[in-house]
Amino acid sequence: MNGRGRDAKARPVVRAALVSACVLVGTVVLAPSALASSGEAELRPGETLQSGEGLVSADGTQTLVVQPDGMLALFGAEPDPRWVSGPAVPGSSLVVAESGDVTLTAPGGTVSWRPDAPATIGSRLVLQDDGDLVVLDPQGSRVWESGTAVRPSILSSGGVLEPGDALSSPDGRQTLLVLDDGDVALLGPDATTRWSTGTDEPGASLTLREDGDLVVTDADGDRVWRSRTAGNPGSSLVLQDDGDLVLYDATGTAVWSTETVIGPSSLVSGVPMAVGGELSSPDGHLHLRLVADGLVLEYDDTVVWTADAPGAAGLAVQDDGNVVVTGADGAALWASATPGNPGATLLLEEGALLLHAATGQELWRVDVPADVMVRHQVATDCDDVTAPVPQEDTVVTAQGVRVHPCLADALDSLMTTAQADGIDLRAWGWRSSSQQIALRAANCSPTEADPTVVACRPQTAPPGTSRHERGLALDFTVDGKVLRAGSPAYLWLTQNAAAYGLENLPGEPWHWSVDGW
Repeated sequence: MNGRGRDAKARPVVRAALVSACVLVGTVVLAPSALASSGEAELRPGETLQSGEGLVSADGTQTLVVQPDGMLALFGAEPDPRWVSGPAVPGSSLVVAESGDVTLTAPGGTVSWRPDAPATIGSRLVLQDDGDLVVLDPQGSRVWESGTAVRPSILSSGGVLEPGDALSSPDGRQTLLVLDDGDVALLGPDATTRWSTGTDEPGASLTLREDGDLVVTDADGDRVWRSRTAGNPGSSLVLQDDGDLVLYDATGTAVWSTETVIGPSSLVSGVPMAVGGELSSPDGHLHLRLVADGLVLEYDDTVVWTADAPGAAGLAVQDDGNVVVTGADGAALWASATPGNPGATLLLEEGALLLHAATGQELWRVDVPADVMVRHQVATDCDDVTAPVPQEDTVVTAQGVRVHPCLADALDSLMTTAQADGIDLRAWGWRSSSQQIALRAANCSPTEADPTVVACRPQTAPPGTSRHERGLALDFTVDGKVLRAGSPAYLWLTQNAAAYGLENLPGEPWHWSVDGW
């Protein structure tokens, strides 16, 4: 840790989320009617929720409310609903009929909403701890879901994240994901990697041991990375809305952090910032920092603008709208020269530092130079990716595969569709140049007949030419094993992959890429 400042900022985030959840739960558990299950996690056949009543998940973090306006609303820890269904007809009731039909019914008997699922006798409506609202048939099979499941934000002592498992910040903008390739990656709002363990052990898992040590172990159980925080029993790992992954001990003190805070994106009048503070754009790429010599604006690691103010001690938006850097004695060392605009706000967008008046008028700005934006810009068309790309130019898809951004949406759609058809595909995607070199060395050797000719088993592209290095290829697996010709998954891909822009490499049933190489 870098001192107490980070701890002081981190702890209230966790408390605020818990308080919000408690407030919401408290508003839902109202006096139930004779047929209702208000305050329980499920609505069974023959039961009804009247206006103002609701369901509460078993762990108390999720609530489903029949609002007085007739809308059905699902809440998590945030004050705004994550899902609603209507239309709004005051006095509506949520009903599970004996037939299993689930309906939101208006006072006159008109059905204003029902899930798109067949009615089966014995079906019930359940609000799960993960925030998903589901209809389960009598066998417990899911026949409908709202699609609102959220990942947990906390890994408790003794908890394990296996490949494909993840934590998500309460606001859903930050993700910690255990990848199939063995890396554990912290992803920002734009899915780029902001921190990782740098491990390369397929099948690895992340465990928070009971002694407080956070470790990555390979498939054989051998440790390949650790936080070195043993001696803190009862610790919890928390992924916060500010982008920091923090390990708290049993007393709530932070003992380890990835130090990846994405600072607030704006500074308002009356809230000064001290040396060491910073603002960050919502995507986490642009940063305005106050240092002892003044202001520094950086896009990733590139300095794009500075304001010299040696001896700086604070940054503030004054009541009159002037932005000033002051010294320890309060004297102004630098100013934006924008007085006469009370209520102004200093903020960072994805490519600019702006000062906005209370009316929304732009008073002052600093743009990130176009050549810097182009330098950091990642191709959006896979045809334009013709060479290996660094990890920072890749993203991790919602399905947990690291690829080039140009392929991410199509791959997610393919894997989601496959899962809906009963094919649970997993995949390894991007591979670094050093990994390709190691793989080539392991799989290839000179032939006896002609030492200048190299034979590979399986075939392995020379470093610099692999589509994996470009993030444009996938090695698909099912149940932890590479895809085999003739398997249901292979047959599904041969029939469907082309629609998502993927072709198979002949001779390797598992290898699919944007051009078949």
